[in-house]
Amino acid sequence: MTDPQSSAPLEPIGILRRLACVVYESMLLLAVLMLTALGATLLTGVTESHPLFPLFTLLILCVAFLYFGWFWTRGGISLAMQTWRIQLVGRRGQAITWMHAMRRFLVALLQWVVLLAGLQAWRTDLWPVAVVVLVLVVAGLIWTWRHPQKLMLHDLLSDTRLVRLPDHKKTGV
Repeated sequence: MTDPQSSAPLEPIGILRRLACVVYESMLLLAVLMLTALGATLLTGVTESHPLFPLFTLLILCVAFLYFGWFWTRGGISLAMQTWRIQLVGRRGQAITWMHAMRRFLVALLQWVVLLAGLQAWRTDLWPVAVVVLVLVVAGLIWTWRHPQKLMLHDLLSDTRLVRLPDHKKTGV
């Protein structure tokens, strides 16, 4: 965990590092969710037409939140974030609470839903909707790129930020 009293400033991360981490994190989360879905399906036989399918969807969302919340509230570093030397901290560098994690997760989830709706609109030739979503995404990325702390919407609304961890010093043997 980064010590907020340390003399080294917490350096924000750039968009490319953030997106690379999202790709890696998505692969890890997908594996966790696939195991969850397998277990739930084997236990209940749930399918899309099953009456328990809404509960299955809720289970998947809860597992995704617990995956992120666990890492974020215990050091602010998930497995993918560790690889990319990224840490999630509060606005002033403090540790993340479960409430921070919940707000961050819900806003980020809403952003993904909007993005996926835009992709679906593009796929089904609803061009005006797809263009609006594209403009929103590009505007958000430009705004993040220009922001001094590189904050995105979910960072702002959850009072969190991503910072770059210092590189490990290699010792010669």
